[in-house]
Amino acid sequence: MIENDLNKGVGKPLIVAGLGDVGAQLDRCFLPLGLQPGSLFGGRKYFGEINGRSYEISIATRTRNRYVTGSISYRKFTGLWLSISVTTPVMSRLMLGQPRGLARRFVGFMQRFWGNRPVENVPTLVENFIAFAHDPAWLEDFLADTAVQSHLILLMNNPTLPPGAAVSFSPGKLNSLDSEAYVGRWQWSTPAMPNDFTPEAARQWVSALAHLAALAEKSPPGTAVQPTWLEKQNPRTAAFLMVSIFLFGIPLLLAACCILPALILIIISGI
Repeated sequence: MIENDLNKGVGKPLIVAGLGDVGAQLDRCFLPLGLQPGSLFGGRKYFGEINGRSYEISIATRTRNRYVTGSISYRKFTGLWLSISVTTPVMSRLMLGQPRGLARRFVGFMQRFWGNRPVENVPTLVENFIAFAHDPAWLEDFLADTAVQSHLILLMNNPTLPPGAAVSFSPGKLNSLDSEAYVGRWQWSTPAMPNDFTPEAARQWVSALAHLAALAEKSPPGTAVQPTWLEKQNPRTAAFLMVSIFLFGIPLLLAACCILPALILIIISGI
């Protein structure tokens, strides 16, 4: 199947989506950059150094449940999910995104949970653009730089990519690094389609993220942040804990909120 035919699998059951050639296509994009392939359950990973910076790239399949009947369903292929991380000595936190609807409120809640505050005066780079940062004043100045804006537009308003990209910056570790040291980590994540992956596009994505890191290093935030307990964990461990919280912690909290008033009423009635 040639590259332009890969998108024909979208909407089909994952098992027959015809993704066999995606791996070879991804290799043609990222191996020439000097990266090495790695293992990733349900996807593909690349890691290594480019111009002295450590990179980690992961590509996973996006799927959605489709119900044939009330009890019979299958996973259908809806595209790919791309994440590129690059290291920097600067340690701070920020998030730039374009969430919609309820996702916007959820993102705001999570960013405040991490200690980030909303940045009010931001340029209109993309539709529904929001920004949060540990140092909002620094991020306002950073976003005012036209060079920064051009790189963000390439990453977040790329006409060949589906909407939904986000750029984040936080301390942590990369799975591919053996060092125990914590690093600053710029990360860009975006939904994608198979034919979005071309060698030229891959080079542009990697370059844009590296330029953002370099521009932040030229004029870093005044205060460096320290990694939280969760950020100190291995990225796989952190991801597992976050998923566990959403799957079990939130339902238990909701159940407790429902049960507690009833228990109080029972106790009061018995007095």
